Amino acid sequence: MKLFSGQYLYLFSVEFILFGIYYLLLSTLPIHIIQIDGTLATVGIVMGIAAPIAAMLIPISGYLIDNWNDKKMIAVGLAFNIGSLLFMPLIKLPVFFVLVDLTRRFGTATTSTATRSRILEIVPQTQRGEGLSVFTTSHNLGTALMPPIGLYILGRYGFTGVTTFCILLIIIGLMIVKLLDEPSKFIKDDRRDLNNTLSISKFKQSLQLKTWIPPLTLLMMVVAFFGCLTFIPLISEERSIPNYYSFFTVYGLTVFVSRLFVGKFSDRYGREIIIIPCILICSLAMVVLAFSYTLITLWVTAVMFGVGWGCAFPTLLALASDYSFENAEGQTQSIMSASFSIGTALGGAIIGLVSETFTFEVSFLVLAALLMLTLLIFSLDFKSQYLIKTKR
Repeated sequence: MKLFSGQYLYLFSVEFILFGIYYLLLSTLPIHIIQIDGTLATVGIVMGIAAPIAAMLIPISGYLIDNWNDKKMIAVGLAFNIGSLLFMPLIKLPVFFVLVDLTRRFGTATTSTATRSRILEIVPQTQRGEGLSVFTTSHNLGTALMPPIGLYILGRYGFTGVTTFCILLIIIGLMIVKLLDEPSKFIKDDRRDLNNTLSISKFKQSLQLKTWIPPLTLLMMVVAFFGCLTFIPLISEERSIPNYYSFFTVYGLTVFVSRLFVGKFSDRYGREIIIIPCILICSLAMVVLAFSYTLITLWVTAVMFGVGWGCAFPTLLALASDYSFENAEGQTQSIMSASFSIGTALGGAIIGLVSETFTFEVSFLVLAALLMLTLLIFSLDFKSQYLIKTKR
């Protein structure tokens, strides 16, 4: 079966636009908040407090994706993004960014959950790792290209120029969504049958402990990685690192290359043997970043994050899909999206608050320790699963 069909490429394009905007705002919004008299703690809270609220709503979108229409949910999520972007330039008090950021994050998570759910429907089960790995390179193309563009637009045209550019991109995304096929009647009927026999409460009760390992691991990795990513522009300016925006380009290109190969490897040899070293690499990257005062060390950190996070993210998505119920990909991926949203909230808040009290170095070392704890938990679960398999 052909993996990279026209429908696959349409979904890839929508995801590229979605996460291009996500990373563009991740690099420009903290600077804008500081410019309107915010503090580091304010940046952390504004960038993070809306995410847990959005995370509580994301399972609703997962339920609708499985039982209604994933194509329409992709469009709904993009529409939520447009709504938040229209209001962002009008806000002068940082605290009100929480409300619009809630809308934006919910929209982003809804669209991304729906696109991943559709991808897992059209990709053969034996190629899930490869399909998701290549698909998530759309995130990294966005990371490599959009932050430098966003920072240029911010400097030349202000934050209104940034949001206008983002809205134009979303309009293009909505045009691409119209090209997607409608869900087949067969899939809709299967989803209704599942809904009739398996309520959300029963779904949660029937989950095994191992099923929660992927979202919990993702949560901890996102806390660490995105906490750092949010503050890269600010720490670089504080440390007078020139051309720091190239961090995003180096990181994005590294991830893009690594994800072209990691999917096939995980399909053949297993997910766990990839995830364990990736967690370790990300932890070491935190230590390097804590003491990075030159562009070269910043690039080294970007490469380490690119390999560690770049390989871990699609592999964790594939592992979660391996554990999920048939025709319940929307609910499974919504749990992963909720973990992602909560992680971005906690990461920004932790670094913002700790850095305000201590230093950036202390914040990064705390997150490095958190990743080592995550590595221990995941390794123990992997060992227990291995022992169960060998006994059988």
